[in-house]
Amino acid sequence: MSTPETRKKVIITGASSGIGRELALLYGKTGHDIAITSRRKESLEKLASEIKALNSGAKVYVQSLDVSVSEQNLKVISGLIAEMGGLDLFIANAGISTSSSFGGKSFEADQKVIETNLIGAIAGIAAVVPFFREQGSGQIVGISSVAGFRGLPGSASYSSSKAGLSAYLEALRAEVRRFGIKVTAIFPGFIDTPINQKMESRPFVISVEKGARIIFRKIEKKVRSAIVPWFPWTFIVWFMKRVPEFLWEKIQYK
Repeated sequence: MSTPETRKKVIITGASSGIGRELALLYGKTGHDIAITSRRKESLEKLASEIKALNSGAKVYVQSLDVSVSEQNLKVISGLIAEMGGLDLFIANAGISTSSSFGGKSFEADQKVIETNLIGAIAGIAAVVPFFREQGSGQIVGISSVAGFRGLPGSASYSSSKAGLSAYLEALRAEVRRFGIKVTAIFPGFIDTPINQKMESRPFVISVEKGARIIFRKIEKKVRSAIVPWFPWTFIVWFMKRVPEFLWEKIQYK
């Protein structure tokens, strides 16, 4: 449980379900002030009620936000920072996926994935960096994916968005460390969330509760990056990076 000295002010995007929702519950349970955002405000209101029912003393702020609309990020996030009276931790979690194939009919879906997972995360981060830089501290967390380590057939836009986010976070870390800002990149394997529940195969899937607990600990340790869970995905990623392309292109993901 946090104390007045250790209580953080936290913003999480995409908090209405999945990893974002569980992280919000964990930060709320431990007594940190939490701002939750997503496109689905009704789900956020329900989550806020659950957090308040924990009686941890956490303050909860709710705001609808579609991160794919870049200008909304600056307006909403800046407003939340002012309302909360500061910010210590920003978690760029909002994300979507698509399994559409290549071709004209899939372009709109692919575009939405990039706008949400990559551009949306960058816009949110751009909204908090000036504040963190001015105060000389802060932590930025980006929820990437093991899919960002290699292009997955059937998930080209999702893999691209996560690869782009991973590279962005790495570059950002080098740029902002002199201002006292920490950057953490999280690479989940299969965690049981709506983003993958319709997939036919989810090897080594773990519950969202377990996944969020691991991620929470990694964030609190302020690690540079972490594959979640470590086993077996660290070894799978090693293989993904090294398998010859002529073999990789025969692997089909649906």
